[in-house]
Amino acid sequence: MKHVSKMKKTVLAATVAATAATGLIAPSMAAAEVSGNVGVANIYLWRGQDLSAGNAQVFGGLDYAHSSGLYAGVWGSSENDSDADGDASTGGMEYDLYAGYGGAVGDFSYDLSFVDYNYPNATDADFQEVVAAFGLAGFSAAAYIGVGDYGHGSSAVDNKDNYYNLGYSYDQFGINVGYFDFDADSSDYTHVDLTYAMTDELGFTVSKIVDSDDDNMDDANDTLFVVSYALSF
Repeated sequence: MKHVSKMKKTVLAATVAATAATGLIAPSMAAAEVSGNVGVANIYLWRGQDLSAGNAQVFGGLDYAHSSGLYAGVWGSSENDSDADGDASTGGMEYDLYAGYGGAVGDFSYDLSFVDYNYPNATDADFQEVVAAFGLAGFSAAAYIGVGDYGHGSSAVDNKDNYYNLGYSYDQFGINVGYFDFDADSSDYTHVDLTYAMTDELGFTVSKIVDSDDDNMDDANDTLFVVSYALSF
């Protein structure tokens, strides 16, 4: 489930390239950029939740960005998400496939993408989202709209869950407010993240669920501290 910042480098590359593009052209290696990333974190932070049950996270991905603004990629991660009984519910691993288009008009940036989240050992947790993101003068806004189903086949359940994020960054500092709007109203919650990028590779995050409709999320309301280190190539 989901590394919210995993597409940041790809989106930025596509946005910069799109400002110089004269129109949509067929992909070619001369007009494309292939990049990758690998990293570790002390926990897997996703939308205010610790998905690794206090364990470390290892992640990495490959991205393809075309000068037209089109991009695609794959991102994978270790995971140890658990269900209400404490049993692993996503099989200990995840891979995400995504594709989209990003661009900019002056200082205004935009991005539209589709993300397919996959759990090979727990396919009933697979789901998809359509993502629309915008940025201007340090401010950002994004909507992650659930589409398709959770799972596959006769046991599949409609995905009607949506997530919304507002953020602001200045220099090395950032703040993000996220709201998870579940189809089951009693599960909605809001979280706040404070971030500091010491270097391009080393980052720190403090995350807190500040409001929840689910009384069973009390354990998740602890403040989470995340240290991450990632390399790009």
